[in-house]
Amino acid sequence: NIKSTNECFSKDGIFREQALEALLKIIPDESVIVSTTGKTSREIFEIREKRNESHKKDFLTVGSMGHCSSIALGIALGRPEKKVFCIDGDGSLIMHMGSLSTVGKVKPSNFYHILINNKVHESVGGQPTAALNINFQRLASSISYQNTQLINDFNNFEFILKKFIGEKGPSFLEIEAVPGSRENLGRPTKSPKDNKIDFMNFLIKKG
Repeated sequence: NIKSTNECFSKDGIFREQALEALLKIIPDESVIVSTTGKTSREIFEIREKRNESHKKDFLTVGSMGHCSSIALGIALGRPEKKVFCIDGDGSLIMHMGSLSTVGKVKPSNFYHILINNKVHESVGGQPTAALNINFQRLASSISYQNTQLINDFNNFEFILKKFIGEKGPSFLEIEAVPGSRENLGRPTKSPKDNKIDFMNFLIKKG
């Protein structure tokens, strides 16, 4: 469980890395995580390192912006007994927004789409995205995601997360975040090839 909600947030709002810290504490251990390119995957890698946790359950979509939801969908269909969490960004989601309609069409009950929306392309300079003009909750509902949730402050963060994880998918959770990342944020020390091999071996194991 999250030790203290207040430990996960700053007074300025929810930062992406703080949201990821909270998510990785509460997502069930045997779940699959597919994360978008850029700082999201870099932060997930460093959180795992800090906790001395394995990276084998995480597929870091390095250099393939916009494709994490399609990758996560394929895994969800191939391993229906596992919960699959797609951790997306607003720029990435917008780039291949049509992929969401496929999720809504095939309706995998084990698919959980988490959008961390800070309204900027932070990994490549902080340029604003079109997210200010999009109601992602209405969009997800209109294309047959079964459940939608929104987190925009820390008051009910843990409660909403647990509710979201307990629902039947495909489910959509938007976390409104503020831009910003650590100056000393590193890059994954495992190569994409090694990440892929470890991840595939994890998926091959039944149970």
